[in-house]
Amino acid sequence: MTATPIPLFGDETPAEQPARPRRSPPAGGRTAPPDTREPDRLLTAAEAAVLLRIGRSKLYELMARGAITSVKVDRCRRFRQSDVDRFISSLPIATD
Repeated sequence: MTATPIPLFGDETPAEQPARPRRSPPAGGRTAPPDTREPDRLLTAAEAAVLLRIGRSKLYELMARGAITSVKVDRCRRFRQSDVDRFISSLPIATD
């Protein structure tokens, strides 16, 4: 009696893998460059406050003043990483 190996996910040889359908290039013959940006990450208020090195209540104060924007996901308040970065870059440099 001989054992026959059963291929698991990712164990198939290249000949056993189904061929991917080819896409036709868009009109004009140019292809768009691949999007290399990371997707925007949503931060909790605690994560955003840690990133800014401020308290959570100060973060909500800034949000109420309109200095930093947030989004609501159902009943949860979240801060986009790009909005936090934009807020940081908009801060003036202190000269004492």
